[in-house]
Amino acid sequence: MASTSILLRGGTVLTHDAEDHIKAIEADLLIEGNVISKIEKGIAIPDGAEIIDCTDKLLSPGFIDTHHHVWQTLLKGRHANQLLLDYMPSGGL
Repeated sequence: MASTSILLRGGTVLTHDAEDHIKAIEADLLIEGNVISKIEKGIAIPDGAEIIDCTDKLLSPGFIDTHHHVWQTLLKGRHANQLLLDYMPSGGL
């Protein structure tokens, strides 16, 4: 089975420096198989690669779930006995 490639073109890539500070760079990101193989500007399009336009998008390489509600940890258990429809109007307060 051939390895698939995905080229995320023209996004703002969040990288980490040696002190683990986040740096935002304008770049492309190439995924080959399940590995990020390149992060740089102007990556040549590999044969058969899927291209995704990431203009005006943030790319967070290495994060598995960037849509995670860490803030909800503070509310853990507070609404344990509520149904979803009871929780929604209260806004989690």
